[in-house]
Amino acid sequence: MSWIDWSVLLAFLAYTIWDGTRRGKDASTIEGYLLANRSMPWWAAGLSVMATQASAITFIGTTGIAYVEDMRFVQTYLATPFAMIFICMFLVPFFSKMKNFTAYEVLEERFGLKTRLTTSGLFLISRGLALGVVIAAPSYVLSLLLGLPLNITILIIGVIATAYTTVGGIAGVITTDVKQMAIMMFGLIFCFILIWVNLPEEVGFEGALYLAGSLEKLTALDLNFDLSEKYNVWSGVIAAFFLMASYFGTDQTQVQRYLTTDSEKNARKSLLMTGYAKIPMQFFILLLGVMLYVFFIFNTAPASFRATEPVAQTEQQQIVEQKILKEYEVAHLARKEAALEAVQNRNQETQQLFVDADASMNEARDAELALQSEIRQADVNDTNYIFPYFILNHVPIGIIGLIVGGIFAAALSSIDSELNALTTVSIVDWYQRLKGDTHTEAHYVKSSRGVTFFWGALATISALLMGETQSIIELVNKIGSYFYGSILGVFILLLWVKRATGTGALIGLISGMFSVFIFDRLFYNATTNDYSFILPWSLMPDGYDKAIEFLWLNPVGTAVVVIVGITISLIWPKDK
Repeated sequence: MSWIDWSVLLAFLAYTIWDGTRRGKDASTIEGYLLANRSMPWWAAGLSVMATQASAITFIGTTGIAYVEDMRFVQTYLATPFAMIFICMFLVPFFSKMKNFTAYEVLEERFGLKTRLTTSGLFLISRGLALGVVIAAPSYVLSLLLGLPLNITILIIGVIATAYTTVGGIAGVITTDVKQMAIMMFGLIFCFILIWVNLPEEVGFEGALYLAGSLEKLTALDLNFDLSEKYNVWSGVIAAFFLMASYFGTDQTQVQRYLTTDSEKNARKSLLMTGYAKIPMQFFILLLGVMLYVFFIFNTAPASFRATEPVAQTEQQQIVEQKILKEYEVAHLARKEAALEAVQNRNQETQQLFVDADASMNEARDAELALQSEIRQADVNDTNYIFPYFILNHVPIGIIGLIVGGIFAAALSSIDSELNALTTVSIVDWYQRLKGDTHTEAHYVKSSRGVTFFWGALATISALLMGETQSIIELVNKIGSYFYGSILGVFILLLWVKRATGTGALIGLISGMFSVFIFDRLFYNATTNDYSFILPWSLMPDGYDKAIEFLWLNPVGTAVVVIVGITISLIWPKDK
């Protein structure tokens, strides 16, 4: 980056620290530090909900998924409006009535302290694991953009987020989230317009859609019911509903946003804003990834966005790589010519020639990635490097710094929210509850700041120890899928099963987590090198050897918790 871009980026980071820490003076009480005295406007809380979920993972991972695959990932969010309505109808009134600090306080009155601590403990484990990923996610590409070592980039992100969250509390978090969300959207919209105006004149936006459609890149809906497909309507509406209902309704990182509002009505408005905006926003980001693919049809692109220079080490590898790169160069040029012909003629023959040329180019690209994997003795995936390559090589000087700031903003907006939520659960559900409310407000505020620093340091260290991931956004959803379904099951018992007991809820919760673990270990597909799951042979038609994808873990966990919880409650109707 140029000195102008560095100046823009440093100015943004300095402003973020100042903006987040200046609200520290208002956090003199535990309610002020953790809930901003329940005084945040609904739109600010809503933007904070969106910024927390729309992290750097969204910025980097989603555009890469659309580039490499298509737009079917949007189906993951089809359940979001339904989940928001569900939460607004049943959980928000419950939380508003209780005036609680955490989502898990409400469990103690019905199910006892053990269930509250177990559920909040699962949150601490799941979020503690995910936070390292959220820090590591942008660090891989920001280190490339900034030309800094990976460890230094991780430390910069971790230290800045920990610093202003520790000092400013939730008010500082939400205040910075609002600005960070604006920076994120500016970066995405600017890049979309930049791609559009730099397409060949004879192609334009309509021609770009035609080419993308010819390659089936615009495929957004898959109506086939197939448990082995990560993204289809059924997993997006059914399985993802359990994920979204639990994430937005029982995960403290989200619940804490709308607990900062002053009324039940405003809490609902903050959630519904996300419900209305989430799918269009994800659709736009995926469309940006598709437009990026079309852009590189007409502009030079490396065979691998992760390693843009040759990586061969031995003489034989150099010969193989030179041959691959030559084939890629020829195929890339042939694809460009075929694309122009297809746009100009719009007939089946030229369209098929373009599709074939694209397939030939991707064969050469896949061969280069395979060679890199062989040389490095590790899986090489460049999904998370595509958008950063575009930023470095095609965005004007000055704007690069602002867009890199947007990626920083996306990372910080998720990290700060998770830090604050981890602190709230640690202090309210564990320290304050087990020690007794015997200390002063100043003591709890000081303790909260200490715990925030602890979680920030732990997450930063875990990010430093973490290896490269394949698609970062999928990894976070996979981590959540191990926990969210079971936690949602406990809240279903709370809301609708009047005869449910604390013993039933606790054993149901443990059984739900255990069932997900067993489902993982028994049906794990080792050949895919991911977190998909093999169906038992005896239950499937002959020849079926596909895998169940991770989203379906959520309804599995929920169902087991509810069934076991009801059964145990009927066997032992009274808690001892």
